[in-house]
Amino acid sequence: FTWQGAAIAGAVMAFPLFVSGATAAFAAIDRELLEAARTLGAGEFTLLIHVIAPLAYRGLLAAFMLAFARALGEFGATFMVAGTILGSTQTLPVALYDAVQQGNDRDARFYTLLLTVAAFGLLAVVGTVRNRLARSHAER
Repeated sequence: FTWQGAAIAGAVMAFPLFVSGATAAFAAIDRELLEAARTLGAGEFTLLIHVIAPLAYRGLLAAFMLAFARALGEFGATFMVAGTILGSTQTLPVALYDAVQQGNDRDARFYTLLLTVAAFGLLAVVGTVRNRLARSHAER
């Protein structure tokens, strides 16, 4: 019944989405590029930093954002693990649920608006990061 418990519950529920997205991003990397880097003397850490990460960053970013959005909207696990202690462990989805259950339409609309703004804000951040990374790779 702490905010740390709510964060862990959200992360646990979102982790499979990240893993599946990251797995797809890593699987899309051409093995010949990895072998070419190894023949040029790249060690495993150098391979990870200079070959794998740049080739998989878009998929990893998408996987992270999908998992984060899933954790942001998590209801069941956070409700069970952290409860709904106002000002301590109440998340936006749980607050929205409580407002609807109490018939408080004004608060429910407000929480819906907050979640919508957060989602669009997240999309804007992802787009900005993606564009900056694309520009930095194009300059190389």
